[in-house]
Amino acid sequence: MRVIKHSLPVILGPLTGIINCSLSSSSFPIAWKEAEVIPLLKDGNHEEASNNRPLSLLTFLSKICEKVALDQFGSYLMKNKKLSTHQSGNKKHHSCETLNLLTGDTILKAMDGKLVTALILIDLSKAFDSVNHTFLLTKLSNVGASPSVVKWFESYLTGRTQSVRIGSTVSTSLPVSYGVPQGAILSPLPFSIYTNDLPSSVHHSKLELYVDDSKILLSFTVANVDCLKQQLEEDLYLIANSCSENELLVNPGKTKYMLIGTRQNLQQLPVDMTINFLNETITPVSFAKDLGMTIDSYLTYDQHITNLVSSCMNSLCQINRVKKCFDKEALTLIVSALVMNKMFYCSTVWSNTSSTNIKKLQLVQNFACRIITNIGKFDHISPGLRELNWLPVKEQLLLREAIMMYKCVNELAPHYLSDLFTKRSDIHQRDTRSHDSLQIPLYKTSAGQRSFHYRGVTLWNDLDIKYKKLDSLKTFKNELKRSMPEQIYK
Repeated sequence: MRVIKHSLPVILGPLTGIINCSLSSSSFPIAWKEAEVIPLLKDGNHEEASNNRPLSLLTFLSKICEKVALDQFGSYLMKNKKLSTHQSGNKKHHSCETLNLLTGDTILKAMDGKLVTALILIDLSKAFDSVNHTFLLTKLSNVGASPSVVKWFESYLTGRTQSVRIGSTVSTSLPVSYGVPQGAILSPLPFSIYTNDLPSSVHHSKLELYVDDSKILLSFTVANVDCLKQQLEEDLYLIANSCSENELLVNPGKTKYMLIGTRQNLQQLPVDMTINFLNETITPVSFAKDLGMTIDSYLTYDQHITNLVSSCMNSLCQINRVKKCFDKEALTLIVSALVMNKMFYCSTVWSNTSSTNIKKLQLVQNFACRIITNIGKFDHISPGLRELNWLPVKEQLLLREAIMMYKCVNELAPHYLSDLFTKRSDIHQRDTRSHDSLQIPLYKTSAGQRSFHYRGVTLWNDLDIKYKKLDSLKTFKNELKRSMPEQIYK
């Protein structure tokens, strides 16, 4: 990587020529089709092959070409709305966080209406490796790809070879006739196209996708619980059938099934809430991992915070042992990359958790600060946080919520989030002091008021108008952070 950067003035011209030639001739360079595959642990015991994800190590130059193709073809798909609205992967302004926000708000709104939500996280076995090239090329044509684009993808997919490396042992190189390489920049996009029609297969529930991660949600009243089993099993059958037609394999053994609601409603459900899926009985679990977050049956995020604190403290203890090997600047970068980024992952989703959980996270941040600044265990932490320009956890969560709201209000977020928010000026034509405020949603319970929809509107309406009027996300973020923790609200 460093060699390529230093050589860029010399190789930029020839490299640009190669990429342009590849795109114009619909031919992907043969030298870039060789991959070395290594096992990457997903979960559990790494000795079991099924617990590992095959990661393809590809040449850096091939990734540059893939990035150019991704930008061009991805822009076409977004502009012409060719990808399903239920697919959040490989889309501008979409992320795991936005999909998790949608999931959380769907469940909390259901709880506000005294409904319970069934959430099923569907596991696809070897999803990327199972893609049929012929089927994929047909689907590319169906989304409007020109013959030259289809031909380029055919060249990209065919004629590939791969070897497997475990430790220092490398296997012989063999041809690959199926699948898209995991680890390639481009691969998630063709896979999203491959499963583009999957959300339309269900009849009762809502199916949401993030590339190869899929989940269905179905909200129901306790009185209608008898219909739930039939509806879920029917939709799961339709999903499995659609996957089978596309030569994808659903793994019922790793599929997770949850029932999420208020304690009162969950206590009223029958003891036996199992469902049958592909000849296996699936029992509801108390919590499960979804797109990097641990979801529990009451949506308190208690288990998520517990896991997060444990993981962050473990990392910090290891960093603390070797901190003398680094200067302050390097140590700050290491802690930020390995701990802080992990700690605030999808924070707008779980920031509605209890104050007790927020305090636990503040202790993690305090420990991180002490490691970097050498502040004593019993000394006040505020000077250290100011020295590092770190906001305390509570203020950091508010900042991140405000940034997400700016995105939603200014159409820098998915439509499924932006469409939640309505300006009062769109409803009332009179020019009043609340002209730039958002319409407050009517929720009856604390569950509804924990939704991002409600919290976001409240936060945005309380924000000083000078921040709302800022014309770029970067300026908004910098100005707001600079003014905190000073008084920023009216």
